[in-house]
Amino acid sequence: MGDDVVSVSVDDDRVRITFDDPETYNAIPLAGYETITRTIEGLADDPPSVVTIRGEGGHFSAGGAMGEVSELVESKPLEIVELYEAYHACLEALESLDAPIVAALEGYCLGGGLELALACDVIVATREAQLGHPETDHGLIPDIGGPLKLPGIIGEGMTKYLVMTGRFIDGERAHELGLVHELAEPGEPFEELVAGIEADLADRPTYAVGLAKRQVHSVRPPNLDRAMEQSVHYQIALYEEEETVRRLQEFAD
Repeated sequence: MGDDVVSVSVDDDRVRITFDDPETYNAIPLAGYETITRTIEGLADDPPSVVTIRGEGGHFSAGGAMGEVSELVESKPLEIVELYEAYHACLEALESLDAPIVAALEGYCLGGGLELALACDVIVATREAQLGHPETDHGLIPDIGGPLKLPGIIGEGMTKYLVMTGRFIDGERAHELGLVHELAEPGEPFEELVAGIEADLADRPTYAVGLAKRQVHSVRPPNLDRAMEQSVHYQIALYEEEETVRRLQEFAD
């Protein structure tokens, strides 16, 4: 199941979604987000015991497909809004599923990849994983939830550091900050860590885990959805900036 970029497999009531484009460090195009949305929405009536999202080739995801992003400088505002609505629908599907979702991070977990991981419930990582928001390098900002959700996890100051400088932190530092929940121990195969988390979650009644997830989400700031919408308008404005256009063209070239 899946498409050319995202594959989906089911094994004993466990679902695995895998980014499968190692040549681009698993950059996620719009079609990839749509595949995840369809997959998760298709599980809603009969949630699995656990869903795991990870990447092939030693990387989780370097973020959105920059080829698509660079084309947005020539798009009309409503076209950009429509695109971001699809991104947001993917994250909303992940957060609404009454089942635990694990993000298993190796290598790069950047930009939209990090924002997608933040929509999951449990994040595990290798010590060498690289997490960050490099969007300002291109004259853009994170626009699908990173700056809105990170302050509640790592604090306002650290969020500004990551978002404004574009610098990365490794898995060990992310674990110290509480962004990563469990870290592979030295010499521990990452597969063992992921399998252990999956087994622990699958061993519990899915209905109880799902309701616990709803309970946690119920105390989120009431303006989160509005802030997500506002991020799109900020991004539309940035696509009009000559410096942003130049940086995106240089990156695409």
